[in-house]
Amino acid sequence: MSQYELLATAIACFAVLVSIIAWNGQRKLQREANDLQRATAKLAEKQLELLLREERGRSVARLSLDLFRDGKNYRFRLTNVGEAEARDAEIELLLQRPEDNPIIASEYAEKFPAKRLMPGSSITLIAAIHLSSPSAYNAVLSWTNPDGTRVKEEAYVAL
Repeated sequence: MSQYELLATAIACFAVLVSIIAWNGQRKLQREANDLQRATAKLAEKQLELLLREERGRSVARLSLDLFRDGKNYRFRLTNVGEAEARDAEIELLLQRPEDNPIIASEYAEKFPAKRLMPGSSITLIAAIHLSSPSAYNAVLSWTNPDGTRVKEEAYVAL
C-alpha cells in the first residue's frame, strides 16, 4: 500500500469519526427537541384546562359571608363574589346551642331566600351579638347557579 492510499484511508477514517460524532450530537439535539415539544404540548394542555375552568367559573356564582362591625352594631354580609347571579341564596348557621343564634328571625324571613343576588351585590343582616356570644361561626351557604345546579358551601366567619 502506498503513502497516498494510507493517507486516503486515514482521512476516510477521520471523516467517519467526525460523522459519528456529528450524528451522535444530532441525536442528542433531536431528543432535546422532542422533550421540549412534549413539554410545550403539556403546557398548552394545562392552559386550555385553565381557560375552560375560567370559562366555567364565569357561569357560576360564588358567595362569601363575613361578620363586621357597623358602628355599634354587628352585621353578617352575604356577598356574591362570582361572575353570575345566584338565585335562592340562603344562610344556615351551624350552632351548638340554638340560643346562640345571633340572627333575628323576622329579618331573616324577610330577606331570605334571596331570589336574585347579582354579582358584586350583597345582603346584610343585623347580628345580635352580646358578651356571651361566640366570636366565630360556621355556616352553610346555599344557592342555585344559572344552570340550575344547587350549591352548598361551608363558610367560617369570625369577629
